[in-house]
Amino acid sequence: MNPSLSVFFPVLNEEGSVERLTTDLLPILRSRFDTFEIIIVDDGSTDGTGKIADALEARHGGLVRVVHRQRSSGYGNALKTGFAAARHDLVFYTDGDYQFDLNDLPRALDVSGDHDIVIGFREDRKDSRRRIFFSKSYNGLVRILFGLKFKDVDCSFKLFKRKALEAIPLCSDGYFIDTEILVRAKRQGLKIKEIGVRHLPRSQGSSKVSWKHVFITLREIRRFRIRLRAESGKQRR
Repeated sequence: MNPSLSVFFPVLNEEGSVERLTTDLLPILRSRFDTFEIIIVDDGSTDGTGKIADALEARHGGLVRVVHRQRSSGYGNALKTGFAAARHDLVFYTDGDYQFDLNDLPRALDVSGDHDIVIGFREDRKDSRRRIFFSKSYNGLVRILFGLKFKDVDCSFKLFKRKALEAIPLCSDGYFIDTEILVRAKRQGLKIKEIGVRHLPRSQGSSKVSWKHVFITLREIRRFRIRLRAESGKQRR
């Protein structure tokens, strides 16, 4: 019996990419799955993103669903909304800015059989020097603090088996959620496979990451380390 797949992506003011990303996903998914769904998480967009997403749902009845958040309250909350909405055996998420080559999804599916989670790392990254510097610094920091040896922990190209998701309690509201996922998966002993994925230049819109998110993420790291110590203390009792 073939597994079923839920794909979701959060969008915040991405009216230039939401339709293209959805329509490009459909033939890829149809070629591999009898049962699948695409979930668009509209994270409080104030442009035309929400209306475009609703039109896509109406046009592709049963295959595309839209979940509207009234306001944006952090990337982590948008991902948790997508995870909660997903209904199928496998769950994949990417970002709504369409900076990943969707043709790499079949490769992730091909190696998922023996692994609980498949994560991407960006090859030939097409971001600004500042974004690349932030990312490399951040990856180095979480490698030291949490022992994560992955190349690109915050790469928004991740595929999960449902049982893996159910084993990972998520608390982060912001961009730290990608790291929380991998830290908790490692502590649960889940099998994780990392593959290179092609990164695309942003064609429309603008990045939502700013300096304030750096400080918010550092605060989330501190809170998470406190939470982990508390959880470890309870386990030893």
